[in-house]
Amino acid sequence: MKDLYAKTAFITGGASGIGLGMARAFLAEGMNVVVADLSDDHLAQAGQALAPQAQHVRFMKLDVADRAAMGAAADEAEAAFGKIHVLCNNAGVTGFLPMDQATYGDWDWLLSVNLYGVIHGIVSFLPKLRVHGEGGHIVNTGSIAGLVPAPAWGGIYSTTKFAIHGLSGSLRLSVGQYGIGVTEVCPGATRTNVRDSHRLRPAHFESAEHRKGPMPSLQEIGIDPLEIGRRVVRAIHRNDPYVIAHAENKAHVQAFAEEMLAAFPDEVVTDEGRLSYIRWFDQATAEALALQPREVGEKQAR
Repeated sequence: MKDLYAKTAFITGGASGIGLGMARAFLAEGMNVVVADLSDDHLAQAGQALAPQAQHVRFMKLDVADRAAMGAAADEAEAAFGKIHVLCNNAGVTGFLPMDQATYGDWDWLLSVNLYGVIHGIVSFLPKLRVHGEGGHIVNTGSIAGLVPAPAWGGIYSTTKFAIHGLSGSLRLSVGQYGIGVTEVCPGATRTNVRDSHRLRPAHFESAEHRKGPMPSLQEIGIDPLEIGRRVVRAIHRNDPYVIAHAENKAHVQAFAEEMLAAFPDEVVTDEGRLSYIRWFDQATAEALALQPREVGEKQAR
């Protein structure tokens, strides 16, 4: 998708942090942007920050864990600006406590937002991206903690982000045939409010005692979310599978990958049944990759 001008993007968790960074970057490209967020305070602050471009922005309160609300938001966004071309599943929450002390409420809350919030976005918006036939792009916000296991106090969060990693890769292979690209954003330390997300936790998710854990404040050490937003724009232009802005995490990912590779046995497989499965897997993957749009919005011959 080389030209984003006058296209429309829908961003969950869009009123602060990385979501707001993407909104700013999209507006700089001449896009229309729907900013969806659960926090009234963040929506008000984003409204002030984006006031100079108010004619190109709509704000809506949205709980991504509510699938009916997500479906209604998709219809409302389409009614406001017409065709939707870019979906950013960015909303996320975290909790900092040892995994061995986690309650069902802890697990349910993070899964409902970080995983099912993304699923709800895909189910609600993908048909709209497909039907207009102009292609589009889906951006899922994962994390470095979805590429490398986080320490135990961030284990539930890491679990949800590993799920987003697998989801994004498989979705990319599924929707390229429609001229739709998929990018996974894997941020490290970024200036966001995610550590304060417990303030938005619904009462019905019973919880263990909240702690912020030993991690430093992201507002003090993180990179500017606008930098992430600009990298997302570039990834959409090029149909890149990943946005990774934190070079300092490369060694962690490499060490984790090497640990996995070292677990593979050194043997020559001659069993025809096992080899036939690998040939099928390789062929199916190659066929899906061949359908990837060279530029998003350009359909490939099937």
